[in-house]
Amino acid sequence: MPAYRATALPAAATVPLGLIEEVVAESGCRERRRRLLPAAAVMVFVLGCCLFSGDGYEEVARKLAGWLGQLAGPGWRVPGASALAKARRRLGAGPFELLFSRLAGPLAGPGTPGAGAFGLVMMAIDGTTLEVPYSPVNVAAFGPPQPGRGAGGGFPLVRLVTVTGCGTRGLAGAEFGPFADSEQKLARQLAARHVLGPGMVVLADRNFGGHAVVAAVTGTGAEVIVRVRSCQHLPVMQALADGSWLSVLPDRAAARRRIELNSARRRHSKKLGPDTSPLPGIPVRVIEFTVTVTGAQGSRSERYRLITTLLDPVQAPAGQVAACYAQRWEAETGYRELKTTLRGPGRVLRSRDAAMVRQEIWALLCACQLLHAQRAAAAAAAPRRLDPDRISFIITLHAIRRNILTSHPRRHIISEILSQPLPARRNRSYPRLLLAKTAARRNASTGHNGTVTYTIAIIRPASTTQPGP
Repeated sequence: MPAYRATALPAAATVPLGLIEEVVAESGCRERRRRLLPAAAVMVFVLGCCLFSGDGYEEVARKLAGWLGQLAGPGWRVPGASALAKARRRLGAGPFELLFSRLAGPLAGPGTPGAGAFGLVMMAIDGTTLEVPYSPVNVAAFGPPQPGRGAGGGFPLVRLVTVTGCGTRGLAGAEFGPFADSEQKLARQLAARHVLGPGMVVLADRNFGGHAVVAAVTGTGAEVIVRVRSCQHLPVMQALADGSWLSVLPDRAAARRRIELNSARRRHSKKLGPDTSPLPGIPVRVIEFTVTVTGAQGSRSERYRLITTLLDPVQAPAGQVAACYAQRWEAETGYRELKTTLRGPGRVLRSRDAAMVRQEIWALLCACQLLHAQRAAAAAAAPRRLDPDRISFIITLHAIRRNILTSHPRRHIISEILSQPLPARRNRSYPRLLLAKTAARRNASTGHNGTVTYTIAIIRPASTTQPGP
């Protein structure tokens, strides 16, 4: 097992049958008598439904006939759609959740290009939503449709939060639930699954900049680089030579108690002054900077503020930390691959039952991880080791789809994937306009298309302030 829980699969193991058999035995769902659809075959079928998301049950079964017949034994024939649906229900979601836990990992080691910074493996935590069919069971489990949310407005939504390896986009962990569950709540549950640990640095946007999430992540031993709001109170405890400053991310509950106590003192005209001692919290280093993007049509600037638990400016200089934050977008790219390339653009999940929705999501995550494992294996097998960003997800998916149509996988799938590497990633700019139509966003970005350059300028603290509300 390579470092950092990276699962190693044989080059031809587009479907890891041995691992699936182990999961079936461990989850206790093995059939007592030989059926037309044994548990291992059903798992392969559900994974096939994710890889061939545009096809119906019977068509997927026909495409996987070589694999399913090998697992079911002599006399196997393609079952009907009703039999396949009942087999899915018998199996449940547990085996797929267990399979994902076996496959999960950043798929990166210390030498993987683009995967590390400051001697740590970069991970990104972020959230998205998945549309599920409108049915009374799904509405009861995941909540009613959310109006005003574009294409997903007519369907119930499942909220999904994942931890992604920035170098390979390998999924190290996932947690999902009803739309009413916040991303912060799911992130805390994800940290409790022990998918993070020492040797990792976790990148996140300002939605995860609160004390509760940062405490949950750092409690695993991982470091963090998180964007925070400009209005967030982060007092200057000590200014550092590189322009950053040491501060504390206060516990909100402690801050609330402090405010209530000071208010009570003022109401009762106590002679004792307000409490301004340092609040309990997490020691952090604050880095404030501007990024200026210059293109053929001019330039634009945006201001950022980051907090990090990498407190030593020698180990992690402010400029390098600021540049490292851009790797967080690998999580967004991974969601595009999961939702648009693998599942299909605008496509709703198949299952009209909440239990089967959970099974389908775990299977979709497993299928996505198998694709990322092939990408990582192809990048490592190149004559000159490639950055996994150079391996196309779409080309890998097409190669696996062709390879999975036979029960005798071709051994040259890695060379097939490597035959069409992507060009080195260029600097790009795509300004984000909230609540704007696609045409408006494209028009806004036309002035910054083509080759652009980025300039990072660290903003030093104006003055030293004292902690306390």
